[in-house]
Amino acid sequence: EKMSKSDPDSAIFMEDTKEDVERKISNAFCPTKEDAEREKLEQERESESKSESESLTQLRDKEHDREDAGKESMHLTADDLKNPILDYIQHIIMSPTDATFTCANANNPAGQTYLQFDQVKQDFLDGLITPDQLKRALIDALNQLLQPVRDHFANDETAKGLFEKVQSFKRQSASAAAAENDGPPKVFRLDLVAQNVVPPDSHLVMAPLPTAAPTLQQTADLLAKLTSADPSAPKVLMLLDWTARVNNALDADVKAISAYFSVLLSSLRTLDRHLNGDGDASVMKNVTVVMQSEAILKDPSNYWISVINAGRHFSLDAVMGGMKDAEGVGKVIGRLMTVADVLAVNPKSIALDADQDAVLASDALPNRNEVTESVSNMSLDDSDQAASVEATLIRQFYQAKLSHPEHVRLFPTPQITHLSSSTSPNLSLQPPRESEAHKTEFDEYFVLDDPKVHGKSKMKKAFCEPGNIDFCPPIELLAYFANLDASAGNTKEVTISRSPENGGDVTYTSKSQLSIDFSSGALHPGDLKAAVSTVMVDVLTKMSEDIKKDGEAGKGAKALKAFEKKMAKQKKK
Repeated sequence: EKMSKSDPDSAIFMEDTKEDVERKISNAFCPTKEDAEREKLEQERESESKSESESLTQLRDKEHDREDAGKESMHLTADDLKNPILDYIQHIIMSPTDATFTCANANNPAGQTYLQFDQVKQDFLDGLITPDQLKRALIDALNQLLQPVRDHFANDETAKGLFEKVQSFKRQSASAAAAENDGPPKVFRLDLVAQNVVPPDSHLVMAPLPTAAPTLQQTADLLAKLTSADPSAPKVLMLLDWTARVNNALDADVKAISAYFSVLLSSLRTLDRHLNGDGDASVMKNVTVVMQSEAILKDPSNYWISVINAGRHFSLDAVMGGMKDAEGVGKVIGRLMTVADVLAVNPKSIALDADQDAVLASDALPNRNEVTESVSNMSLDDSDQAASVEATLIRQFYQAKLSHPEHVRLFPTPQITHLSSSTSPNLSLQPPRESEAHKTEFDEYFVLDDPKVHGKSKMKKAFCEPGNIDFCPPIELLAYFANLDASAGNTKEVTISRSPENGGDVTYTSKSQLSIDFSSGALHPGDLKAAVSTVMVDVLTKMSEDIKKDGEAGKGAKALKAFEKKMAKQKKK
């Protein structure tokens, strides 16, 4: 019987019983040399025949293709004979060094031990070994190979439990397929709402992957994403510790990853208090913080099934987007985990980072130029032109897998926004570098910077071209950290000290006033930098003090600095 790729008997699996192996190999296609030559002649006759109609020829071609697919379904390599039994003997049984294969033949009915596969194949082609003898010998060899695995699953309690879960999943999958016409397919996912881990209809934000030196930019971006939704919506901040590990962030060091998130959370709360106070305007008081690993362990089976299902749905190119092969499999797995994380939270909205290298999997996007334009504008994204691969994967998965009316009701596609230049500041101290390798510690402020040292020294070296307001880091920093935002209704003000000959002290209540004076030359770069230095020392001091007060964050800060020193030493070797 020829074997089909859709047939569950089309391959041998590690968990197969003796009966499974017997049935599969006994029914497997096993052509002899005469069978192969006969089929070749039939194909030649078909191609030479001119009496048949074109439609009949096409029909035969399709039938031949189907037959070929069946014959090749168990093949591990190309073979003109297309005999999967020989294929298994060569690549499974006799692949180890010094492996042998015992099979009955015409000269030795009790069984001959072969040392080389070529001799097995030659005896079979010469008719010394019959198909039944070849299959019997393979069945015995496979069962001998699989028996230690069976014993392990039968006697080891951990392996036994895992095996039972796999078998249970197979039965569930079969039941779900059988019931598919009666209702919506079952959605395998981690349900954090049902687990009372997150509130329903939330706004989901995912923390950035950890680095040894968390930056003020990361903190400001995170706060901006948390405030990008309806103010009344409950917010969920997910700390992606397992995604960090698969991406090899911080060398996949568990302690370092945990340390990063402790420091990040402390700095985020400090920045929130600095900008919004502790009252009703506070953002973090309405945020549920979720550690990804702890959430997954609530129901790991359904979570990883949802990751696997996402992987089955998308092509590798779609998940990779614009990344290079050298970036590794970690990023691919991380993106599939993002889809599973979204399913787990089932949010009303999501805020993501835009991806500068996004090449969308969606066919709706005509060309890459539109992606680049969308990313450079950093605009609100609720269209087919997503600014990140993650957004495209989420939308396409919801549209393809959750399209049943009942699913649409229970799992509405979340609104996706991307970080916008109008909602998050650019806190860079220097113009963009050509590459990451050209960056220095003076390019931006870090959460763990020494307030008295770096607060002033970094601002002293910051780019500040007289009259240039297109890129002026001191203006951006002062406007953000002093809350000079008239459009948001803030009434805060900042006073810049100047000598009498330079016009004396001047007070600003908006970024626009500050920009006008700097552009005209009324505000000198030196006076501006001095004012910003004072503000930055104050912000960094608050963060430093709060980190020290927070036990976990204090330990985390020390752990990150130790990790950074360790990696620096390894780099020198």
